[in-house]
Amino acid sequence: MSEVFVARQPIFDTKLGVYAYELLFRSGEINNASGAVSADGATSQTIVNTFLEIGLEKIVGSRFACINLTESFLLEEDKLPISPEQVILEVLEDIPVTKQLVAAVKRLHDQGFVIALDDYIYSSEHHSLIEISQIIKIDIMALTREELVQHVKILKPYGKKLLAEKIETLDEFDLCVELGFDYFQGYFLSKPRILKSTTLPQNKLAIINLLALLHSTDSDIDDIDEAISADVAMSYKILKLMNSAFFNFGNKIESIRQAILLLGRKKLTSWASMAAMSKLDDQPSEMIHIAMTRAKMCELLAETANLKPIENYFTAGLFSALDILMQSSIENLLKPLPVSDELRDAVINKEGVIGEALQCVLAYETADWEHVKFQNLEHNDIYIANVEAISWANMVMDMM
Repeated sequence: MSEVFVARQPIFDTKLGVYAYELLFRSGEINNASGAVSADGATSQTIVNTFLEIGLEKIVGSRFACINLTESFLLEEDKLPISPEQVILEVLEDIPVTKQLVAAVKRLHDQGFVIALDDYIYSSEHHSLIEISQIIKIDIMALTREELVQHVKILKPYGKKLLAEKIETLDEFDLCVELGFDYFQGYFLSKPRILKSTTLPQNKLAIINLLALLHSTDSDIDDIDEAISADVAMSYKILKLMNSAFFNFGNKIESIRQAILLLGRKKLTSWASMAAMSKLDDQPSEMIHIAMTRAKMCELLAETANLKPIENYFTAGLFSALDILMQSSIENLLKPLPVSDELRDAVINKEGVIGEALQCVLAYETADWEHVKFQNLEHNDIYIANVEAISWANMVMDMM
């Protein structure tokens, strides 16, 4: 199975919203550009991986993609095989500024590309190049404070957007804001994040297929019984759970069909979904724990707010972790699953009441207290739901 990689680093505006992502060549999951590849090769691979392998929309969404271009990509008219929508072309700092370069950059500008000058050091000889560009990127580490102030003073009258890159401290960020920069980039704000694309391994495809069957309204008890019973490991996990003190049914549960009849199809489906996802042995158990905690907390929020059916909230929480567990986009993973539009919109876009519950759970998970809210529940209700969900997930993990 082959893997392709692209790193992206966000470029922020003055309100710290993401304006664009700079796309960077990566040959693997280590976050650097090392490897026996030329500058032209790195640009080619970044373009191929972005537009053909992973997809521009998956990497940048509705934002701009910022791509570094070498001299040959700029000068050779037919070498750049992409359209200008959502694309910023960076003219690298080590390319000699010649009449040929200026003409090539103007041609790309006229085609509709946004032009940025990368790591720019001012020279009065570059007037024609500055005029063509829309963005000027300044490496603040390459200049003293006095030189940075002087660059801003000289370049501001051109009316171009100024981007401060390689910001590594709060003081540097504050200085750039004070000087009037329009965009900001650097490790202080966000390090590059590597994205990769792969085909799902066979065991993951089997799990997706099982989830599709479990959640399909066309499948009946016989279908579910047969699918779970055919998987020895999953059957064992479910029967072990059904016969534990957690359920305390009294009589021994000896078959999946019996479990379905006792629990009901919806609850058994929830448990089977968890059992299926817990079979992903290439994922740390903590990832499974996160999925279970999200599922239970969503369910408890719905229960406390008297919303039904609570199974839908449980499923939304569980499926919200599919992208973590499967290492693929949530949109692609949900596509083959016969879930309702309401559930799909909740998981992908956090829309509707179910999406509101999921958003609350995710906010609690990341300590984003401003967004920890759901319906008219008190903060203490949400806190209790979180504590109980973690406790429940711990118990289930021990038993499974």
